[in-house]
Amino acid sequence: MKQIVFNKPGDSDVLTVKEVPMPEPKAGEVRVKVKAAPVNPSDVVFIQGVYGIPPQFPDSPVGFEGSGEIDVIGTGIGPDLKIAQGQRVAFATLGTWSEYVIVPVTSLLPIPDNLSFEEGSQFFVNPFTAVTMLDEVNLQKGDWLLLTAAFSSLNKMVIQLAKKAGIRVIGTVRRAEQVQTLIDLGAEAVVNTEEDSLADRVKSLTEGKGVQACFESVGGDIGTQAIASLGKDATMLIYGLMSGEEAKISYGPTIFRTPTIKGFWLSRWMEESSVVDKAKAAKQVYSMTKQRDIILEVEKTFPLAQAAEAVTYSTQSGRSGKVVIQCN
Repeated sequence: MKQIVFNKPGDSDVLTVKEVPMPEPKAGEVRVKVKAAPVNPSDVVFIQGVYGIPPQFPDSPVGFEGSGEIDVIGTGIGPDLKIAQGQRVAFATLGTWSEYVIVPVTSLLPIPDNLSFEEGSQFFVNPFTAVTMLDEVNLQKGDWLLLTAAFSSLNKMVIQLAKKAGIRVIGTVRRAEQVQTLIDLGAEAVVNTEEDSLADRVKSLTEGKGVQACFESVGGDIGTQAIASLGKDATMLIYGLMSGEEAKISYGPTIFRTPTIKGFWLSRWMEESSVVDKAKAAKQVYSMTKQRDIILEVEKTFPLAQAAEAVTYSTQSGRSGKVVIQCN
């Protein structure tokens, strides 16, 4: 079978297609015929060698989530799990940019019939992140949430979920043509940081009180202004560093408003959360995708052999949807 691998950190040019032996599932595992796998920012930084999980050379596999059909069922999987050959599933495991992959049965979710494989391949990383981050900040109806890089696929999901919960969202963009899209999704206000001061706009919108929470993934000047926009006892979750530059903390507002600033990494949440919490999140994700409470956008697809081109395309600014690799 064919699989995308790489042997040194770098950009898309380090990726190669390799013929590897067909894997066989062990007890508690299934083999999945992969249909689609998205290109997420976590995949890009993993290839660059700066992700929280280091690649294992030689021939490190790539891809953290995907969708497909169950091909072979391993031993020790009881009928109560309702796992069947040919079942359409989404999954999370390393090495999804491949024709086949081995997945622990605990990392499977059924795909609703009204979703394509390309949509279903996005089931884990962004939806689980959106659900768990919103749960962690525990905002109430009428509270303000600031989203930097609001046009990302993840933040579009957050906006839709926040609107349903009555949470008021302020988003940041760098392109004027992106503003109306986010307003239509449910954002209360969108700040074009190429034209306006984020801190000033937040101060005006919140009557000087600041936001109750912020999901920050940019860093640099935007991150600095986002920190300055935090209100009393607010929470900031940092989950990325798109600019590559560190943000600065203003001591005065921090002393008097006592915000909490911490990192968020879905992999750690998955490792440390209880079975009950993960099941609750999974049920919510399945329900909201089946009911189309969130839109799983697909902008462009690439065949497995063009995974390098898919990565290059995914890093271009101004995209409106997810880049997906069609693996079979």
